[in-house]
Amino acid sequence: MIWLEDFIERALGNGGHLSKLVQGYIPRAPQVLIASKVGQALEEGRHLMAEAGTGTGKSLGYLIPAAQWAVANKKTVVVCTHTIPLMTQIVNIELPRVQQILKMENHNLKYQLVKGKAHYACYKKLEGLWQESLRSNSQESKMIQRIFTKVSKEKIADRAAFGFDIDDPLWNRISASSCPAIKKPDNCMIEDLKEKMQKAHIIVTNHAFFFSDLIMRKKTGNGSLPPYDAVIFDEAHELEDVCCNIFEKEVNLNKFEQLFDFFFKREALNDLDKSLQLELTQLRQSFSQKLDQLYAAVGKEMENKAFKLVNEKIDVSEVCSILGDFIERAKSLKMKGVSDALDRLFESNDDLDFIGENAKKSWAYWATVRGRGDVSLHAAPLFPKAVLANGLFDKVPVVLASATISTNGTFSFFAGRCGVKEYDSLMVGSPFDYEKKTMIICPDDAPEPDSPAFLDYAAEKLQEVLMYSGGRMLVLFTSFDAMNQVARKFQQHCIDRGYTLLVQFPGCDRENIILQLKTNPRTIVLGCTSFWTGVDVAGDALTTLVIVKLPFPQPNEPLIQAQIALIEKANRNSFVDYMFPKMMIKLKQGFGRLNRSVKCQGAVIILDSRMRSKRYGKTVLKSLPKCKYSERLEDIVQILPV
Repeated sequence: MIWLEDFIERALGNGGHLSKLVQGYIPRAPQVLIASKVGQALEEGRHLMAEAGTGTGKSLGYLIPAAQWAVANKKTVVVCTHTIPLMTQIVNIELPRVQQILKMENHNLKYQLVKGKAHYACYKKLEGLWQESLRSNSQESKMIQRIFTKVSKEKIADRAAFGFDIDDPLWNRISASSCPAIKKPDNCMIEDLKEKMQKAHIIVTNHAFFFSDLIMRKKTGNGSLPPYDAVIFDEAHELEDVCCNIFEKEVNLNKFEQLFDFFFKREALNDLDKSLQLELTQLRQSFSQKLDQLYAAVGKEMENKAFKLVNEKIDVSEVCSILGDFIERAKSLKMKGVSDALDRLFESNDDLDFIGENAKKSWAYWATVRGRGDVSLHAAPLFPKAVLANGLFDKVPVVLASATISTNGTFSFFAGRCGVKEYDSLMVGSPFDYEKKTMIICPDDAPEPDSPAFLDYAAEKLQEVLMYSGGRMLVLFTSFDAMNQVARKFQQHCIDRGYTLLVQFPGCDRENIILQLKTNPRTIVLGCTSFWTGVDVAGDALTTLVIVKLPFPQPNEPLIQAQIALIEKANRNSFVDYMFPKMMIKLKQGFGRLNRSVKCQGAVIILDSRMRSKRYGKTVLKSLPKCKYSERLEDIVQILPV
């Protein structure tokens, strides 16, 4: 493909298009290689697994050939990210540059960002609230008028683009997650977005929206996204968790009650004869009674456990049949404005039937109990392969890109779980000088991680680390409980010495925490879950990364238990085939939080004694970038920047 090589040279080579747009640009061989492999995969309609270390220019590397291919062939490429910062970077920085590059090639690139409906304002709802607000002088009315001005005059609909905060209760009243209009008005923001997507060569979205769209596409043949010709997943290491979470089915009494309430509040119901209203009400009561009995029986078998895997069929035929009768009867009455409510009831009934059948071996089934008798039934795919092999990978070429999707130098584990059988591969290392600028320290005095003394040890060790680092520290945990215990033990020490200790909590403003780490050197952040990925703090603002425990999957989660049971049923080793590879992918993500630019320098401290006591500790070290190594914390002074 000489034309492709020539184009990439014109775009990324010495004196090329990008050098005219970015002052001081120097061509990067890894970026050129990424662009070549992505372009080739798209041209040949093949899947590509691409691992590219931090600093390789990965996103621009895949966007340039994808844009050229899409424009030249009148195709549509969907680019999916997991985190908002990367999505923002692609839309606000990378794609405008790619657009300029293609202009130099006499091509006009069109691209569009798209999120779930809940992120956009509904003009119909907003207009109604605006008219009401004109009769009031309250703070909320002023905010509504301010929002209405932005939407009507500047055509802004995305919540993130307003430039000011909108409280959740107000936003929920105006969001486009559900629209009261039977016929879409001419100024509907969602319809406008659909038109823009139809014309776009590149559509940027997140993993969750893409998989939600894929579910719709599998069920109905159509989705919110227009037909697409290729998909690029950046941050692909997150694909498995997001996919299995989005495809999870959950049904409980509360969900059905809410759906019934939604239906019975519709105005069309008041136009029916009283006898018909009574008939529908009796069907609802009959269904709720039978479902209550079913869930009570399931709850009785739980034996006070928070969750229990369900390995046998649950007879839901009578319950599903009654709800089916309700839906059919309601449809026969030809009421206006109830189709969405009936569709959601039908979908939940379908989910209940699916869970009850317990038929798919590639899915996990379980029951949970919250509070007193609040039982839920669940089903989720054990791995993305169960839902992606047919419907995505068999339809279009897919590029899976990340800094951390290989294990032991191959993509076999990740590809197998995703359901990709044939693919091209690419591994590009980071240009960072890890040997000179990074030290891994595994202290030789650490107790076993499951020891009662471990959390006290962790808190004391953080005090010692702080003495050397003076702040600029991120500490990663594998459980909120352990993190909060250590935070309580560590907090007073930080207060007494004038340090700012920030601890992640559910619903916290993650970006604000990261901003404080960037701007205040006397900051220590304790994070869990999402802080293992996407934290991008370059330079000397972060010099010390502490990993408290190796991030093995937690066996107290239903899906993890089901994974282990499936592997062991096949007489395979669940540690080798699942636990260790999953741990390594997450550990490499956590490790990558320290080195974000060529100016970064510091230490990664792993407090888990298994790094020294277990045979696999050496494998872990070999899988990480080659760095200086020590088992003495005081050696940190050799690596911390002055």
